[in-house]
Amino acid sequence: MKKNFLLIFSLLATWALAQHSYISDRRFYTPDELIGYDFKPAVKEVPNERQEDLDPGEYSFGITQSHLYVKGEGIEGVYNVNNMQPEEYGFKLTLMNARDARLQGHLKVIVNKYGMVETLIFKRAPTDKETIFYLPAIPGQVKEQEKAYFTDRGELAIMHPDSIWGKSFHPFLRKHNADRVQERLRMKDSTTISFVVETTIVEKEVKKKKKDEAAAPAADSLAVVAAATPVDSAAAGPEKKVKIIKEYFVVERSIVQMEDGQREDKTWKYPVKRISDKEDAQAGEQEERFQWEFINDKKEKIVLYLNGDHTVSSMIINDRTYLMRGF
Repeated sequence: MKKNFLLIFSLLATWALAQHSYISDRRFYTPDELIGYDFKPAVKEVPNERQEDLDPGEYSFGITQSHLYVKGEGIEGVYNVNNMQPEEYGFKLTLMNARDARLQGHLKVIVNKYGMVETLIFKRAPTDKETIFYLPAIPGQVKEQEKAYFTDRGELAIMHPDSIWGKSFHPFLRKHNADRVQERLRMKDSTTISFVVETTIVEKEVKKKKKDEAAAPAADSLAVVAAATPVDSAAAGPEKKVKIIKEYFVVERSIVQMEDGQREDKTWKYPVKRISDKEDAQAGEQEERFQWEFINDKKEKIVLYLNGDHTVSSMIINDRTYLMRGF
């Protein structure tokens, strides 16, 4: 588990190196929601001493169920998380350095009234001073660009399973469920989930029959009907039977970071045989009330969750969960 997290964590950190993590990227209401998230602050302050701006990725704090991975001069290391609990100001992680048990400290995660993290307060050891790290607000231009690109929670309404075909959305966060790692997506990732119908028209020549032998076309086919004006049968060519075949797919596309550090544009295509829909009658308008499961012969797990107003909220595709902007 630790090795897998380190691999994915390092790949994601390299991919997002040119970006800080913004205050508005994610909302946190329970300690469990911190797991797998990587905070990259923009400002470091030692109270009553100094304050300095940070390059993107110069310092980072990656949280797992049992460890805190810290990058940054003077504090870098892997710290055991002995306890993770809610506080009035947000959350507190009680820490112990994995290599030196004398280094016992804490990470305070300060959230605003919207559940967004604004500040991290780190103390490496009992004799150290607390160091304050500030997350930046998202720049106005970036905010407007992302608002136009990403799908917000509550934005895309789909009233019935049959009306989903032809729709698509751009999720904002991706969770790697097996390793419990959260990935904040960027526009350059080009991550899109689409619901596609592919239509194939199959024509088959059939032998012409005498008028008294003509039969009605099959129920699942479309017949070529002769024009009202008489035509030369030889000129008209052979009679054809036309069959329209429709196939349904969930298509997942994203530019992903590979283990060798290269980026690759990948597409996954999942056939759909039917949609099973369920409802949690106890859920409210802004809670995930509807669950649509896309079923195929391979038994792949593909589930879409919608709020009480039938707007798209999140989606699970195998071991990945996609969240809309606003979580």
